[in-house]
Amino acid sequence: MDVSQIKQNNLGLRLHQAEAKKEIFKAWESNASVMLQMPTGTGKTYLFISIVKDLLRAYKTVRKEINILVVAHRMELIDQISETLSRFDIPHGFIQGARGQHLWRRVQVGSIMSLLTEKNYMNTQRQRFDYIIVDEAHHSLADTYVQLFNLFPEAKKLGVTATPWRFNHESFLKLYQTLVQSRQISWFIEHGVLSDFDYVSIKPDSEIQRLVDRTKIAQTGDFVNADLDTMFNSMRIRSKLYESYEKFALGRKGIIYAINRTHAAKIAELYSRHGVHAVAIDCETPKDERQCLITRFKAGDIKVLVNVDIFTEGFDCPDVSFIQLARPTRSLALYLQQVGRGLRVSEGKEKTIILDNVGLYNYFGLPDVDRKWQYHFKGLTDVEPINNNVIDDSILREPEYTLIDESKYEEADEQMLVIRGTHHEITSGANLSGDVKGGHKALPIEEFEIADYYLVRGNELNFKIYPFAKKRGKRTEGVGGCMYEYNRTNNQIILWKNPEHNAAIIRKDTKLNAIIAFAAMLLKIDMSVVYQIDKLALRSGNEIGETTSLFDMLKMLGKLQKQY
Repeated sequence: MDVSQIKQNNLGLRLHQAEAKKEIFKAWESNASVMLQMPTGTGKTYLFISIVKDLLRAYKTVRKEINILVVAHRMELIDQISETLSRFDIPHGFIQGARGQHLWRRVQVGSIMSLLTEKNYMNTQRQRFDYIIVDEAHHSLADTYVQLFNLFPEAKKLGVTATPWRFNHESFLKLYQTLVQSRQISWFIEHGVLSDFDYVSIKPDSEIQRLVDRTKIAQTGDFVNADLDTMFNSMRIRSKLYESYEKFALGRKGIIYAINRTHAAKIAELYSRHGVHAVAIDCETPKDERQCLITRFKAGDIKVLVNVDIFTEGFDCPDVSFIQLARPTRSLALYLQQVGRGLRVSEGKEKTIILDNVGLYNYFGLPDVDRKWQYHFKGLTDVEPINNNVIDDSILREPEYTLIDESKYEEADEQMLVIRGTHHEITSGANLSGDVKGGHKALPIEEFEIADYYLVRGNELNFKIYPFAKKRGKRTEGVGGCMYEYNRTNNQIILWKNPEHNAAIIRKDTKLNAIIAFAAMLLKIDMSVVYQIDKLALRSGNEIGETTSLFDMLKMLGKLQKQY
């Protein structure tokens, strides 16, 4: 049947889903195999099952037979797909494990591990599938998927994923001819499809970040799990997890990503000792027990789930309001899948707090950085902004140390850095456009850099601070999300020739203090110089009066050269 003749019913779909669906059918007109990229939490399953329903309706109208296969690699995903099909009133069978088979049904849900086994191979082949849909298709370059695609060369294929990315930068073009790319995460947040978030991370020059950078790499491309356990499964580092939770996310419901079972159990024990109902869960947790724990978590009986590789794909609990990253990874896909578990919208949830205790921000930037998925799909390398640190394979192959050296810890260096503030201000009446207000001409917009790390844009009335994106340790012209926004109408900050006053007023604003302290560290000047505004003016070659605006103080910092 000509796909161009299939009528699309978009009832119940959001704008972005309807757009993607239209593009998929259009791509199928000239391509046999199409991949869809759409962020975690934006309704990929609902979308492709809407496509299934359109196909069934169209073939029934012209009295033609059709066979559709939906493939996934995990039991949880298969169950989720089955539940959604049932909500659409679509009868379906299973080709998975020991489940009973109903092969006469037009839609089959199959496990990639079961479809091509000796037991199921002939039954699978006899189905003569017309359409094959692959969930979490970033896994589909594995040999089993290639064999499945080759078994049905005439079938139309659709692979859906949030992250068309591979460790080895392998191209997906050998299975999919084109990529339909949805909107970026930032668009979904702006339009209320995904939750906004605040982000807190370790400092890029912290001892923990240095441990991450020097962890051995496995042949898979990710860090060696045993090495991660040696490096990070210590009481000292685990205590930092709870400290950051207590400071930034206390009382919230959330998910922690751990290294292994032992690490997860110890984290859960730590949180429980502090009165937080936390449990550990992993793939070895018996199915019934695991389902019971998840049910209790969704009901609110359990506050924190500490998991090992369970809640990266196919898990949906919208009221999760904090994510804690305690497992280092070099996988962009894993990073986005993990943080994505917290970005679903839920009634009463304004924002999600992301606690990055292993510095993944320093590799991948914020979750809503615009990604070049078309490049990743084609297997092109060197396209992601790396914010602060560089993964240098020559360093990683020869770690400087394998055990934690307690003497290297400086408490100030190990404090968490606010990347996107945990007390985000919603400003009103901000004027960065140069408009005329109240009969007075607005101040012009200025831009300047601080320490080759921050971009400041605005004027003394209103301004914003952004971090520069970096790649291979070098600054690019791109910037990340706004880290700090100042509006003098809401919170006027005036500095005097009085260091005690200046220190008190800057420290009162946690985000501002963190930004200035980090800039001072890069510039290798003491914070006392910042507080003594006359000394800062002397160093930067400025003349000042009795008072100085915050904007002018930042401009003085901007005139100082970063020290290397």
